[in-house]
Amino acid sequence: MGFRVGAVLRLNYQLDDELIWRGGECRPSERPAIGNIKTVGYFNCDNPACKSWTDCFPEVQHALVVVKNNRIDSVESYELPEDAEVEEFAILEIE
Repeated sequence: MGFRVGAVLRLNYQLDDELIWRGGECRPSERPAIGNIKTVGYFNCDNPACKSWTDCFPEVQHALVVVKNNRIDSVESYELPEDAEVEEFAILEIE
């Protein structure tokens, strides 16, 4: 699963891991004061038979990544509204 919050360094995080904010480009540019963020992530497909990441389960490609107090709190399937125009890796809430 991919998302872009904190230092964008292709790190492998797990639930309850603390985000890193040094060592590269950060998104947002500074750590939020409280450290709470909700962002859109994307599930990855490791099946070599798929031509693109949307081939396997196109209806379950988006994830809602919730960060509380700078730690990854939860990741769950997230269905975009039908008429939504959400930018890639959008930050939905920040505090």
